[in-house]
Amino acid sequence: MRRQDRMVTNVDEIKGILSSTRIIHLGMMDGDYPYVVPLHFGYEFIDDVLHIFVHGHHEGKKFDLIKVNPHVFIEIDGNDETLVSGGDIPCKYSSVYSSVMGRGEATYLERVDEKAHGLQVLMKHQTGREFPFTDAMVNSVGVVQIKVVDYTAKRRRQLEQDIIMPPLTK
Repeated sequence: MRRQDRMVTNVDEIKGILSSTRIIHLGMMDGDYPYVVPLHFGYEFIDDVLHIFVHGHHEGKKFDLIKVNPHVFIEIDGNDETLVSGGDIPCKYSSVYSSVMGRGEATYLERVDEKAHGLQVLMKHQTGREFPFTDAMVNSVGVVQIKVVDYTAKRRRQLEQDIIMPPLTK
């Protein structure tokens, strides 16, 4: 990481970034080109290793690609949308941001208990609630667990001297 001053290594801070948003961008290889999809996700740390869960319809491009090549890349933006003014110098404009990015190994889950656990983690992250899942509900979707083998987290905080720009209007 080039900007070491923005690197986040504290696990609680990383969990804060992960908890601040509900969307992950999952990158897979589709032949010679990357294929990236935004997805809802849930996460947990198991023995200090980050695990991400995503779901979707049984059939579809993302699961087909994962089954062919389980090596994936994740990108998660924290919930930051504050634009910082650079005044008359365009290259000085910035924004407050946070992100987690990393490489992972994706596994398409087959067992009902593993899928139910993944769905429970996902729904807890998305809604803050736990839900009962019947076998029929679990079997109606595909669930993928991503073991994140290497990741970095980064944050640019708002500084006292920053001049904050108003939000975009539509």
